Parts: sequence; structure tokens; C-alpha cells
Amino acid sequence: MVCPTSDLCVGGCNLYASEEGPINIGGLQQFAVDIFKAMHIPAIRDPRDDGTNLSDKYSSKIALMGCGPASISCATFLARLGYKDLTIFEKQDYLGGLSSQEIPQYRLPYDAVNFEVELMKDLGVKIIRNKPLTIEKDGLTVQNLLNEHGYKAVFLGIGLPNPNIDPIFKDLTTAEGFYTSKNFLPIVSKSSKAGMCACKASLPVLSGNVVVLGAGDTAMDCATSAIRCGATKIFVCFRKGFNQMRAVPEEVDVAIEERCEFLPFCSPRQVIVKNGKITSMEFVKTEQNESGDWIEDEDQTIRLKCNYVISAFGSTLNELSVIQALEPVLIDKYNYPVVDLKTMSTSEPGVFCGGDLAKIASTTVESVNDGKTAAWHLHRYLQV
Repeated sequence: MVCPTSDLCVGGCNLYASEEGPINIGGLQQFAVDIFKAMHIPAIRDPRDDGTNLSDKYSSKIALMGCGPASISCATFLARLGYKDLTIFEKQDYLGGLSSQEIPQYRLPYDAVNFEVELMKDLGVKIIRNKPLTIEKDGLTVQNLLNEHGYKAVFLGIGLPNPNIDPIFKDLTTAEGFYTSKNFLPIVSKSSKAGMCACKASLPVLSGNVVVLGAGDTAMDCATSAIRCGATKIFVCFRKGFNQMRAVPEEVDVAIEERCEFLPFCSPRQVIVKNGKITSMEFVKTEQNESGDWIEDEDQTIRLKCNYVISAFGSTLNELSVIQALEPVLIDKYNYPVVDLKTMSTSEPGVFCGGDLAKIASTTVESVNDGKTAAWHLHRYLQV
């Protein structure tokens, strides 16, 4: 559903250049999973192993922060290895992380995410909701998990909770018509994904023209969701060209089919607000010079009439209370944990990291692989 097969398996299919085209690997995978879901088979460990031969180390307490794809993967593989005391702490009152709150229902139904969560719970993994990683009241920190709560290992899979916001949008809020992907898509998900939460949220009501800033999958999700929220016209604006778009072809095709207009080589310069509402945006054209650097041409400007702006310029971690909760893990100048990409381990023994927070995963499947890799090396760490 969300795996970029065109960039991975289908893109590498030997039949890609043939008249018949590549094998629809994504469709075959989804068919197999749909059939398996309908069979309602619970997840179990190897039935040939009753667990009596496992050492006491398999009873070690392991904490996983965040219940997104990376943590679900890590916990599942650890449970299959035989670990019996696995606990996931989730900040929200719903599960699934970015897969639940930022990927729309029509692209990734909540039932598909919940299916993976239930398989994990079949293996004995415990989940505690409304428990964030923070130094604030009732929060958890890496230090107190290891020193006070008795956990022998910790996996960090909290993602990147904060949006990258261009300075020109400083002090703008939804009241003026400004959204980020981090506050727009979660509202859309909460109001459209049955069973996700009991919050009874309603869809954002948009109208007129909407400008979406960004060229990744998240920007495409914002654009196609805005249409479903009532927008008349969508402009997807991004700084570089079509060849540099990070969104997978499938996502771009959906946006084109839904009549979104794409404006490449546009860098936001000014947002115009009148009577407390956004009325237009001004852009300058960008171009690539001979050395390959992207520069802005101040002599070429574009002004678009719009009623709403949705910024999808990526995510970051800038909450001081969360950054301090990572101590004593070494962090880099961008406030990300320093991670060994071969083992997914951090500078602190017994603390591992994966997903968006580890900086290398850009898709859900890569986050899942981070969790799998971390699970194996966490297992090796505990067995020493």
C-alpha cells in the first residue's frame, strides 16, 4: 500500500523494458496479505520451541519508545526471538505512529496498521499509551528507563515530531489559514479513520485555492487530502524540478489525476495576509547554476492567490524537553542521536534507534527494516 515498489522491486524487474511491462509485485503482495488477514491466524513463535531452553536473559526488560513502524518491527522480531518482557510506550492515545496519523485512510487504511499491531500483541508485547519521551511531568527519559525502571535495553522510535517551517510563516496559525503537514494530516486521519481514536475530530473545512509547499510523498498526501476537505484548486509548489521530486511516481500520478497543479522552481518569499486571513503568496524562481547549486532569481517573481497554505517541508526534532530526555545519548548538531547505521546502536550501551529519528529512513519499509536490524543487534547485546 505504501511501499514504493516502482523505486524498489518493480523498478528492478527484468520485464520492466518488455512490452508486457514489469510484474505487479505490489499487487501480489497486497493480495497475499489480504488473504492472510482474512484467515485470522494469530502470530506465534516457533511451535517446536516451548521456551524451556531459553536463558534468563530472554526475560530482560526491554522498552521501546513510540509505537510507529520501526518500534512495531523491532518488538515483533524480538518477541519472535523469545523475549518475554517487551513494553512499548506511546505518546498518543492511538497506535501506529506516522502510518496512522499522517498517511490518509484512502492510501493506508487504519485496519492495515492495526493488523500489524494485533500480530505484535499476539506475541505478548505490552503497550502503554499516553506516555511520551520527555523530561516533563509523567514523561519518561532514557536515563530513568535504564537506571530507575530496570530496563536492560531501550529502542528509540519516536520519529520526528516537529515540522520544518520557513521563517516567513512565523507567527501564522490555522486561524489565518496556515497549516503544516504535522497538524493538518493528523486531523484528517483522526476524523476519517474509524477505530483510530475516540477523539471525534472533524475534517478541516477548506475552500478556494490551497498552496501546498513540498515535493515529497507527504506533500502529495496533503494535496490530495485538501481536495477532500473542500479545496477548489491545489497548487503544489517546490523549489527544484520534476527530476528532483522525492515523491514516488504513484503518489505524483494520483495528485495529477485529481487535478493538482504543479509549479516547480518556486521558492516561497512572502505570504500576504489581509484582515487576518491569507490572501496570496509570492515566490521567486529558482535555477541551477553551472556548479550544480540552486540559486534564487529575484528578478523573476510569481504571485498566487490562495486562501490556505500547507507546508510540507519535512520534519525535525526541536522540542527541548524531548532532546533533554535523550541524555546521555550523544546527539549531533541537528539534535538527532548519533547512530551506527550497521547496528542501529547509539553512543549509550543498550540504547538503539531507528526510523525517522535515525535520519536514514525515508519510507515506511525502511523504518521497518531499521527495527529489524536493531532487534538483531539488541539481541546480540543482551546475550553477551
